[in-house]
Amino acid sequence: MSLAVNKYTDTVYNPVFLSILEDVVGGVTISTTRLPSTTLKLAPGTPLAESSSSVGLYNIVKTAKLKRTLGTGACVTIYVYSSNLPNSPQHDLKVGEYIMIDSTGSASTIATITIGTKTNGVGTDTIILTAGGGGLNATAITNTLLIEASAAATTGAAVKFSADCLLRDAVKVRLDDGTTLQNIMAGAVVRGSVDESILPYGMTTEGVKTPLTARIRFA
Repeated sequence: MSLAVNKYTDTVYNPVFLSILEDVVGGVTISTTRLPSTTLKLAPGTPLAESSSSVGLYNIVKTAKLKRTLGTGACVTIYVYSSNLPNSPQHDLKVGEYIMIDSTGSASTIATITIGTKTNGVGTDTIILTAGGGGLNATAITNTLLIEASAAATTGAAVKFSADCLLRDAVKVRLDDGTTLQNIMAGAVVRGSVDESILPYGMTTEGVKTPLTARIRFA
């Protein structure tokens, strides 16, 4: 009796993706100029937005998940999840950028960010906003997600970028010595299904889910 050896070829996706129906042909080039110096890599599922000024260049859509619910008082200090694990909540916000509560229309400027101590790769970062909360105290907050805004505003704040696709694989953006890599090519998914519970960033309604609803199913 002879031994039959069969060889099968298949595609293995990162656990974030339940299915991939379509990706960007030829991939995308990721801009690294807006990433904090502490960010060494981007994880699969990172939302990306095509640049309006450079064809083929994509910016990360920055979001964060609140660690504590905000009340109606002046919200000068907020706490967000921070992680260096692929499938845990993280953020790539920087001082001087503007952030808004998802779908509330008010945004404030980040004054300082203190990186918290991580236990088993997960921790809490403290973000201090400009004095007075910049309008984030305009209403009781029940949402748990933040997204980068285009400018500080007490009403009518708009998101900085709207997602066109999700990063397909892990991508290294800096060397261990801190050197920033340039012209990083990567795969990007434009149609498919994802496991939202293990996505690396909070999936905001504004800026991420709504622009991708027709193409990405968040399961």
